[in-house]
Amino acid sequence: MAGALTSKPFLGRVISITGAGSGISQSTAQILYARGATLAISDINPTGLAETEGLLKEIPAEPGQQFWATIVDVSQEDTVSQWIEEVVSKFGRLDHAANICGATHPIKPLTDSTKEDFDFVVNVNFRGTWNCMKAQVKHLGRGSSIVNFTSGSGLRAEPGLGLYSAAKGGVQTLTSAGAVEWGEKGIRVNAIAPGVVRTTTLKSLPSSFFTPIEQATPLGRVGEPEDIAKAVAFLLSEEGGWVNGVVLRVDGGYLHTSH
Repeated sequence: MAGALTSKPFLGRVISITGAGSGISQSTAQILYARGATLAISDINPTGLAETEGLLKEIPAEPGQQFWATIVDVSQEDTVSQWIEEVVSKFGRLDHAANICGATHPIKPLTDSTKEDFDFVVNVNFRGTWNCMKAQVKHLGRGSSIVNFTSGSGLRAEPGLGLYSAAKGGVQTLTSAGAVEWGEKGIRVNAIAPGVVRTTTLKSLPSSFFTPIEQATPLGRVGEPEDIAKAVAFLLSEEGGWVNGVVLRVDGGYLHTSH
């Protein structure tokens, strides 16, 4: 069978990952590295990035497989462009990208939101994703794939998160635009909309926070970072080779039942 499953489907492939210092992106780095990928990981947080480096060192590597960590602020176009150029210079290629750019603002009505709130969420979520896509696509070829990150809040506005919802909605449309424009080059662009995920930040919350979410989720639980990371791996892989321009909800069915 063509494209038969293998335990190392990304062997020989170079993948860039942003936000790799924690949560979903950290788990994505671990799963992709365990499946053979050479990684260029980045984050704005040096402490978190160092933690991810330590986790990757614990995973047995294949001959020639490497990872490289760099401090990057995705909201800065020149910084992102320089990083991707250095990735290609170091590894000779770029095959895939996981643009896990995310930041929110304090919960507040739109009328109370400030210019600083707007600039922050738009610069990280929307501009950051655009900066990455623009720098990456110059080096991607047929069979390459980009995975961006939107949110359930980007699919349906939530009170108090108006600016975040708008920025993530913009990522969804940006993903569609990339899929349409670059599809003829054999480059796929998709996005993931995670549900509530038990990241390090959320783990500190009381169980009472999770109970109503679990009750409203058809699968009966909140997500774990690995749930989302496995979806990233699918969209980047050959098994996802006919998937383009899709926003994949990975939320246990929560969006269908929550109000």
